[in-house]
Amino acid sequence: MDWSRTKTILIWAFLLLDIFLGYQVYVTRISGWSAQELTRSDKWETELFLSQQNITLATEIPQETPEMSYLQAEYLGINPFHMQELPGVKATMEKKALHAELIPPIQIRGQIVPGELLRQLGPLLLYGEQYTADLYQSNQSRLLYWQTYEKVPVFVAPLEVSLDTGAILGYRQTYLQLREQEGARQVISGYVALRSLVEKQIIEPGERIESVSLGYFGSYDADIQSLVPVWRVIHDGKLHYVNAITAAVERPLMTKR
Repeated sequence: MDWSRTKTILIWAFLLLDIFLGYQVYVTRISGWSAQELTRSDKWETELFLSQQNITLATEIPQETPEMSYLQAEYLGINPFHMQELPGVKATMEKKALHAELIPPIQIRGQIVPGELLRQLGPLLLYGEQYTADLYQSNQSRLLYWQTYEKVPVFVAPLEVSLDTGAILGYRQTYLQLREQEGARQVISGYVALRSLVEKQIIEPGERIESVSLGYFGSYDADIQSLVPVWRVIHDGKLHYVNAITAAVERPLMTKR
């Protein structure tokens, strides 16, 4: 046996094995922290980019980039006749929303707290536990809530509660049956969504970014539609939705014929 040659082959074999194992460790580590590191990189690059464009970032950007699927949303409605059986509620249908007038109005106990207000409505509101408040788009005369899917707001299913002089006058509610479609994918970061809007000159130099939030949105007002994961961006009072999968800007809501 040529021991010298055998030793050389063994050395090269162990060297290649070490390189392979090192690569496997590297890939394992990358898969564990890549999303977090990419988000940090997006954050630094986007904040620098916004500063160079003289754009003010006046809100915190959510850090999460979860896996999300498209949703199938079907409008089934809420039967107003069931609501009319409740004392003190006058319910009618308006397009795809239920309008409920409270007779007499309910006096608000203490300060206006959105979550507590829904609990105060109690049996006069169906599915109230599925809605979350939109504090940014609410005001003294109207509290806005959105139906949620796994705690993520659905920006086409609003609940608007009308207020006046410390009383609840009524509400207008849209409710959808939601079902997750197959093919979950990790969404882009909120920073990537912002850069997309700036690069498309939708957010212009000198503007102020006021709110960035993750949710679902549909481009058509139809009985059955597909909702996409989106980043909702509010800037200088204007509102845009960025597809959280493709980074494309979603069209404004349209009526489907």
